[in-house]
Amino acid sequence: MLSLSTLYFPAGLLIGVAAAAPVGPVNLLVIQRTLCRHAGSALVLGLGAAIGDGLFAIVAAFGLSAITGLLDAHESLIRIIGGVVMLGFAVVIWRSAPHLDTAGPRHSAQRLALATFTMTVTNPATLLFFMASFGAVGFVGIGHQTAAQWLNAGALVCGVVAGSMLWWGAVVAMAARLRGRVSDRHLTLLNHVTGAALAVFGLLAILAGAMRW
Repeated sequence: MLSLSTLYFPAGLLIGVAAAAPVGPVNLLVIQRTLCRHAGSALVLGLGAAIGDGLFAIVAAFGLSAITGLLDAHESLIRIIGGVVMLGFAVVIWRSAPHLDTAGPRHSAQRLALATFTMTVTNPATLLFFMASFGAVGFVGIGHQTAAQWLNAGALVCGVVAGSMLWWGAVVAMAARLRGRVSDRHLTLLNHVTGAALAVFGLLAILAGAMRW
């Protein structure tokens, strides 16, 4: 059981890293973007996902049952929307022709962040992860009943967002070190692998949503 307020932020930090670490569509996009010499926009991609993680952490930490019920009631539609977003990204990345000497990103950082945020919040499994993680650790003193609960829950959520961004910063740093070893041909292959993986993730999400309709 955790009861000391000073533990909420570092605990959230670890949970945020754990939430972002599994290899999925956002990890692939961040790596692909970094290798195309767009480390700044790659971090923005990660920021969109981190904000999505933070939103789910808010729901879990503050015990917002109304939002949980809404997500549960519309889980099928949410999965389908997320799948469509991933398919759209898959097509764009597959068709792009990257070059190592490209001067700048073809898509605005704001659109990239919005896309990764959408991918994150349309995955109900992310909410289940946070609810299960908070329950498994045995947090006490979080919620929305008292000022102390608000502060503790806020520290936990801030830790989650910081942990998620810590992971994305590490991914960008590692991918940037590999940049000098790749060619345009490697980038094209990476784009095709990333696009195909995103398409699979998207189709699975749409299928899962349709089966629950």
